[in-house]
Amino acid sequence: MMMGNGPRSDGDNARQRILEFLDGNQGTHLSAIIRALQLGNHQATIHLKTLVDQGKIWCRKEGQFQRYYTMKIPPNTAIKDLPHPPQLFTPDTMQFKIIDRLARSPNSQAVKGPLTQGILADELNCSQQLISHHLISLEKNNCVKSKKTGFRKKWRVCAPGLQAITGGLRSLSTVDQHDLSALIAHYSQYQG
Repeated sequence: MMMGNGPRSDGDNARQRILEFLDGNQGTHLSAIIRALQLGNHQATIHLKTLVDQGKIWCRKEGQFQRYYTMKIPPNTAIKDLPHPPQLFTPDTMQFKIIDRLARSPNSQAVKGPLTQGILADELNCSQQLISHHLISLEKNNCVKSKKTGFRKKWRVCAPGLQAITGGLRSLSTVDQHDLSALIAHYSQYQG
């Protein structure tokens, strides 16, 4: 089958979905686009390259991420003025599991005193170093906040953290399985 120059028309719907998604989520990186739109890595990369070549979107390297923007954001915008999409974590990520655990029962009956990194690591079946890495990253993104008490830190979930796990769920049926009243109760104790 001979193919002409330019993008294949059978990808128009996928590219339109990407444009619509980026329009509401300026600055999203490749893996977030793949997760949100349930595209394959190769498929998303080809469509993003096509959209860049067509002048419909542009991208900027930021650390390890390539962030994508529609032309509503001028390419010469200063880095400090570029929008960043909200964090979204799916239930299969460690960030989701950490926030979920902290928000649901920060002081379970099996735990005496504050929930520590060691206890989180044991409960989530991973290393303390991994928990520490994610807690630092989550704190930088305002998803959690720490308060030093003695030699330990006490962690609490902030509003962006709750949004990151409830917005990262794929369907309302999954949200229904979550005890959202516990999340709201946890967050409301820090209001005021």
